[in-house]
Amino acid sequence: MPVLVRSVATTGEPIAQTSVWGSTHLNVGWFDDVDSTLDLARCAELGMAVVRRQFYGGGTAYYERECSMMWGFLLPKGQGTDLDSQLRRFQPIVIDALRRVGLAEVEFEGSSDLRWHGRKLGALTAQDVVGCDSIGGFLNLRRPDLSAYLQVVRVPDDKFKDKVVKDMATYVCNAEEVAGGPITYEAVRDALVGALDDAGIELDPSELNPGEHKGLAKISGRIRDDAMVRRVSGDRFVAEAPTGSRVGFANHKGRKLCRAGLAIGADGTVAAAMMAGDMHVSPPDTLDRTAAALVGATAADEVELRARIASVFEGDDVVQADEVMGVTTDDLLAAVIGAARSAESTAP
Repeated sequence: MPVLVRSVATTGEPIAQTSVWGSTHLNVGWFDDVDSTLDLARCAELGMAVVRRQFYGGGTAYYERECSMMWGFLLPKGQGTDLDSQLRRFQPIVIDALRRVGLAEVEFEGSSDLRWHGRKLGALTAQDVVGCDSIGGFLNLRRPDLSAYLQVVRVPDDKFKDKVVKDMATYVCNAEEVAGGPITYEAVRDALVGALDDAGIELDPSELNPGEHKGLAKISGRIRDDAMVRRVSGDRFVAEAPTGSRVGFANHKGRKLCRAGLAIGADGTVAAAMMAGDMHVSPPDTLDRTAAALVGATAADEVELRARIASVFEGDDVVQADEVMGVTTDDLLAAVIGAARSAESTAP
């Protein structure tokens, strides 16, 4: 995806792409606290590959080879259309494609999820990814073997707070299960092409050029690097907390899951902070800047904490699809307050 984003930014031409995962791996969202979602030591023991998506939000997911497909509509900036409008434009196209392959019962619910009787089949999300706007999604084609995944997954508190199905293993479903028979990547790909054509979006098929192939090799190495995978790490935050500080973590589930970590000094001020979560926000450093803004605040002063979060998160440069996926200042504040309370309850 970053390779194609660069091409859109360079040429000013939109790109539609589909793909199927070619290798089994765990896929961590840009803002995710990897230690709250995965046991990395166990992943290493089992030989399970872990990557972190560059700039793309959302939560941690398990993708077995050829069990899930992706699609993305990468649109040049400066089109005068906001993310919510772009999402509404492509939602009926995706629904049309799914109906063409026997998935007529699937509908959009919640935070842009594709669900069947309350169970998640896929998603379509909108995000500003710096170089362009991305309207991207995925679809579970068939059921993966979850035995290895269930050995390493850590489900964050409140992950299923807003969901009818409360268990990870039964919450996720697949196209084969919904349709009552196999649904291939090629079938969904062709259905999506047909739906785009009927919507008046003309496609000009092409292969990756040599520069894109080179970029792909470079990116694939970067996203699996340990420093990238641990870019947001609760375990590292604890290890690096200032001496004598109390550390606490908390989650808050609004439309999306927000997570905060605080280290509180003996004087009651925030000595260090970490912000994380399952969300789609741009620019990529938004949560890092929000965490930095909290340092020095009085941990018990909710008005000050909110003002510091808002100084970053409500800035003109922060962009997200507000109507269905939007995270608010108050969502982040709730996680921060919870982390402060958790830290204060820690024995000195």
